[in-house]
Amino acid sequence: MKQLSIILFVFIVTPLVYLHASNNHLANKKTYIDTAILKISDTSTIKIPNSYVCMVNNKVMHAAQIAVPVNDKIYYGCCQGCVKKLTEDPSSRFATDPLSGEKVDKATAFITLLPGSKQDVLYFKTEINAKNYLAKSAQEKEKNN
Repeated sequence: MKQLSIILFVFIVTPLVYLHASNNHLANKKTYIDTAILKISDTSTIKIPNSYVCMVNNKVMHAAQIAVPVNDKIYYGCCQGCVKKLTEDPSSRFATDPLSGEKVDKATAFITLLPGSKQDVLYFKTEINAKNYLAKSAQEKEKNN
């Protein structure tokens, strides 16, 4: 009977403990990723942290990106190619505010997700511009449905 208990422990309890520990680790990692990436709906306005955006591909990533200091500002890229482009190509450091049409420096922009996208970002001159654009976008979506 004692041997059967040991066998049960080794082959049943030990794997369950391991799976529980693995799931907790994954849950903690997922929570970290979810809070870092900040999922939003079409009507929400949540600022994406600059460090989680590849500013060349204009996409939010699941980990902090490579910091690229240029002219006392910090830009972010996902790879050495993006680092090079941000360093050498000034146009890669700017975007157009979709509401106002103004040129926006990506290092100082209010960054949020493109409505309906889980990865593509938009850059705004101000948070107010982002809120107004997203509200307008949600109204247009409602109107079309």
